[in-house]
Amino acid sequence: MLNRSTILAALPLIGTLAFGGMPAMADDVTLRLWSGGFAKEGQRTIREVIGEFEAANPGIKVDYTAWAWDKYRAQLATAATLGDAPDMWVDSFLKRWQDAGITADNADLYDKLPPEEVAAYLQASIDIQKASTGLLSFPFVAYVWAVGYNKEIFAERGIEVPTEPISIEQLMELSEQLTFDRDGDGRTDVYGYGLLGGRLSSHLFNMVFSKRGGQWVDLESNLVIDQYRDQFIEALVYMRDIAEFTPGGATAAVGRTYEGTRALFAQERVAMTVDVNELGAVVDDLAPDVREKLGFMQVDFGFIALDGLIVGKTDHRDEAFEFVKFATARDQLVRINDAVGLVTPRNDVADHPMVASDENEVTLAEQISLPSNAIHPGGLLTQYGELRPAVWDAVAEVLLGGDPGEAADKAIERMTTQFKK
Repeated sequence: MLNRSTILAALPLIGTLAFGGMPAMADDVTLRLWSGGFAKEGQRTIREVIGEFEAANPGIKVDYTAWAWDKYRAQLATAATLGDAPDMWVDSFLKRWQDAGITADNADLYDKLPPEEVAAYLQASIDIQKASTGLLSFPFVAYVWAVGYNKEIFAERGIEVPTEPISIEQLMELSEQLTFDRDGDGRTDVYGYGLLGGRLSSHLFNMVFSKRGGQWVDLESNLVIDQYRDQFIEALVYMRDIAEFTPGGATAAVGRTYEGTRALFAQERVAMTVDVNELGAVVDDLAPDVREKLGFMQVDFGFIALDGLIVGKTDHRDEAFEFVKFATARDQLVRINDAVGLVTPRNDVADHPMVASDENEVTLAEQISLPSNAIHPGGLLTQYGELRPAVWDAVAEVLLGGDPGEAADKAIERMTTQFKK
């Protein structure tokens, strides 16, 4: 017979078994991982990779939350204020979170990785970090901008698709050649270029601006845009010129939505648009038959936006490192980027079966490694993305006939004021 003291000692264990299974081992660790709201397939794949990691690493769990993109950074900022930041998160604004006091220098974690793994990461990201914030993040997903084009429209016009990265000037020439009256009724049926509207065409502006020698911020994340007013104006003028070969001209370009331009591409009304690699998936949904005609050209004025896997000031750095090592390995990273519709930020994936089977992915994987398309510090170190509406306001003003100098001055003043806040 059990005595009273034995029964009392057993009660806590009985309660634990009744209300949730076996008690957690003292060594069990749960890591919190946050990201923005990737496509559902992407979120599902990230969870699959997490499941595989947990199976290979008993005692380590990863609690993953994908926030809606329009709420994500506000949630991070709130968590930073409350002292409740996640252990790891996916983002590019390194200086912002360093200033918020929630990042850690992860140089020692980089030192634990095999040298060949570090060499395989997109080096531009590492170089910028070393020169500014220190090694806070590990390359995770990449948005690569390239010219998406309709192969059959090129063939219809008898134009050879360039095999080398094209320049801004070549894009303009091709836009002119590919704008034509298909049925001979005196009206343009096909436009050479589709200018994206709103914040997304500010990416094209950013590419042009950077190619002309302009810069948003220095490596200390100070806004230096006012020093590059002339380049800003040159980029505004270029945007106005290319609107001539956009459906509806400048007026329509101002009001065009991102989705609307992609729909026009799927309707085969435009021959080219500068877009991110996810264009293929979008066109596949809109018009599967056009998806087969889609190709990407490399450009020598590209802009790469990269989100890294940031390890913050966590009490579980060793466990976080194990997850970083697992999730950023070649096979896992290709799977994740394939699922979210982006490009793997590694230099060694062009021959990966999932990449090599898609000619567009091969082109984009090569594009990401072009030395001329280094990541701009403004996209990696600061909250520059939140200033982009001021850029598009200036572009829209110029498209509608506004003076480029006046538009540049207003945009620079607005950006500087907002940045200081």
